[in-house]
Amino acid sequence: MRSTEDILREGILAGQFGGEIKPHGVHAMGFASFSSSSSLSGHVVDIGSGAGLPALVLADAFPDTEWTLIERRSGRTDLLSRAIHRLDLHDRVTVVAVDAAVAGRSELRGSADWVTARSFGPPSDTAECAAPFLRTDGQLLTSEPFDSVIEERWPANGLDLVGLTFTAEWETTAGRYVRLTRTTDPIEDIPRKGARKKPLF
Repeated sequence: MRSTEDILREGILAGQFGGEIKPHGVHAMGFASFSSSSSLSGHVVDIGSGAGLPALVLADAFPDTEWTLIERRSGRTDLLSRAIHRLDLHDRVTVVAVDAAVAGRSELRGSADWVTARSFGPPSDTAECAAPFLRTDGQLLTSEPFDSVIEERWPANGLDLVGLTFTAEWETTAGRYVRLTRTTDPIEDIPRKGARKKPLF
């Protein structure tokens, strides 16, 4: 069985992401650093999984989680599937090759305790595509640019449109993060068809 470090090294060699191995792992773990006793459990949906960050690192670190990785590009889903088997995570991590906006209207709707998103897209896209997966009181964890203005990127009136509420922001040495909570019942008309071409906010 390979380690997450091995998988990250392979991702770098394959050109899926750049830089050194350690910062990627530290950044991934930062998603779960929202309090001194923070931990993840239950069902987690990762949208735009790419080469597996942060999902594979977090799945390996938190054994009480079950994961669904959403990635529309088949080449990357093949890479993810191989990585999952090499990490011996195949009993609780699955990959779905579909656009997140489509998956949000599938049986995965309302199934997640958590959604994670790393570099998925602008806040409006991330919020609209992530919110439908969440149960009421479920939470979205997403990474942020260090110099961003949270109130501008995640306006309360925009989040209201998808049933989310800003909960917290935090920083680690490797990244900055935001936590949003699902505070309403599912909103039937999201994600919209072609949502990513017409931002809600």
